[in-house]
Amino acid sequence: MKKWEKTILESATPEDYVANSLKSNLAPSEKAKLARVWMERSGYSKEDILYARNRNTFWKKKKMEGSTERTKQRLGQHDYSSGKMVEWTPERIKDFVELNRKDAKGRYLRKDWELAQHFGTSIPSIQYLRRKYLRVRELLGSRARKEKILDYMASSEIILQQGGPKKKR
Repeated sequence: MKKWEKTILESATPEDYVANSLKSNLAPSEKAKLARVWMERSGYSKEDILYARNRNTFWKKKKMEGSTERTKQRLGQHDYSSGKMVEWTPERIKDFVELNRKDAKGRYLRKDWELAQHFGTSIPSIQYLRRKYLRVRELLGSRARKEKILDYMASSEIILQQGGPKKKR
């Protein structure tokens, strides 16, 4: 058994495993075999390794390489506004609230780009509305009436940051 193979297999935690794997000069196929053996011996899972890997500074830096370009490309691919501003009428806001649902795990049922396509707008516009919606839910609570939610959604983000629209007297 090679020195690095022994070092990797003796790793006590997923963090150690990731660090030792990075230091070794083993081929990816060899590392994959060692990963299986290490998981069987240690009782850790693939998710534990991925969790540790995502927190490792080398892998964080590696993941972020080119992220700006990827984001620009994604935003460009999913800009359905054709350069026009979309007017968020009460009907459109109501439609947005209906489509902006989450599943049992808290993930959105529709992706940003799907909503952008539906409304003929851009991803940043949808993200803005999602931020506003979360703020409205924070202000009004989970039992708020739909009419109240729609009323607050018609307000600007600044007004919502200040606690929501004030009643006219």
